[in-house]
Amino acid sequence: MTFAFVLIAASALVGIAAGFVFRIWALVVIAPLIAVFSAIVLRIYEFGMMAGVTVIAICLVACQLAYLAATYLLHARNVSSHDEVDGKPGEIGEQKIRRQHK
Repeated sequence: MTFAFVLIAASALVGIAAGFVFRIWALVVIAPLIAVFSAIVLRIYEFGMMAGVTVIAICLVACQLAYLAATYLLHARNVSSHDEVDGKPGEIGEQKIRRQHK
C-alpha cells in the first residue's frame, strides 16, 4: 500500500515540475508515461485490477492538479483584476483620470 502513496506523491512531483517548466501540452506525453509506469510497478507488487486502476487514476489526477497549481503559482502574479478585457479600462482604473472628449 505504501507503493501506491509513493506513486501518487511522485506523480504530483512530476506535475509540479512540469508546471514550472512546460506548457499544458506536456501532459499529453507525461500522462501516458505515468500510467504505464504506475501499471508496471503495481503489477510487480501484485495489486489487483480494481485497486491498480484506482491508483493509476488517482496518480493522473494528482499530476494534473499539481500541474495546474504550479502554473497558477507561476502566473498568478502577472494577473490583475484591473487588466484590460474588452479594450476599455475598468471603472477602478479611471478614478483619477479626467475625461477627455475627442
